[in-house]
Amino acid sequence: MVDSYSDNLSVLEHIIINNRLPHAILLEVDDCNESLTTVKNIAKLILCNNKEKSLDGLNCSKCNICNLIDNDNYPDLKIISSDGNWIKKQQLLDLQADFNNKSMLDNKRIYVINEADKLNTSSSNSLLKFLEEPEDDIIAILLTTNRYLLLDTIISRCQIFNLKKLDYSIDQEYYDKTSNLLEYFIKKRNLFLDYKYLNEEIFIDKQNTKKLLTEIEKYFLSYLVGMTDEDISTKMKNVEIEDIILYVKIIESEKQKLEFNINFKMWLDSFFSRIIGEVYGRNSSSNR
Repeated sequence: MVDSYSDNLSVLEHIIINNRLPHAILLEVDDCNESLTTVKNIAKLILCNNKEKSLDGLNCSKCNICNLIDNDNYPDLKIISSDGNWIKKQQLLDLQADFNNKSMLDNKRIYVINEADKLNTSSSNSLLKFLEEPEDDIIAILLTTNRYLLLDTIISRCQIFNLKKLDYSIDQEYYDKTSNLLEYFIKKRNLFLDYKYLNEEIFIDKQNTKKLLTEIEKYFLSYLVGMTDEDISTKMKNVEIEDIILYVKIIESEKQKLEFNINFKMWLDSFFSRIIGEVYGRNSSSNR
């Protein structure tokens, strides 16, 4: 069995301890409020003076930072939750005003948008302005149960980690399908030549396709941060980084389309065309 929750959390952990954390991350979770404990552990892993190496039960108990975070008293960790039904524009303006001041502890500053799907139009635009001009010492963590309820422009500025525990475990058969599809991408085989096989055996329906693409995306992201097993690393060693970034971009965009009531066969044609045109086509152009 492959546990996507544990794997994605491990990728996030690896990024943090290797100082490769982006300015904004979006965590897609089952329950936002229950996930605040995980968020606090992420904050401790980022901020802890003792350079802890694991999120598992993190609390070094040796520095004041971890104690302050556990007691909700760390001054440079701000958690924004809805004021009524919505997160309001004034809450974001107050946050920005607060973060315009220098850190009180000369450390990174973190703000958390809890239930980010409750941002209304005004507050979304205010957050977007904050995300568009990131400062080196400020990190945004957005929590949501459904990323597609956020503005596309906000999603595009975040690195996404799916930490949902439901419906994302896959069996050996699914693992084999994932590995098989990865081979198609890596070796740049024309997807239309094996359309019947891919349609009947791999991309069976919307739900299975979303799960499969989530696993493929996880492999690509893991490879980018050096966290793949030897077999996958060997397969992908000749794949250009620009290709992997394009794959992730296309997969994220196409998964979003699957959320809507679209014709699945037409979607599949469009997906294949994008892979062949944008990724394979990029290589053809560069080799001329």
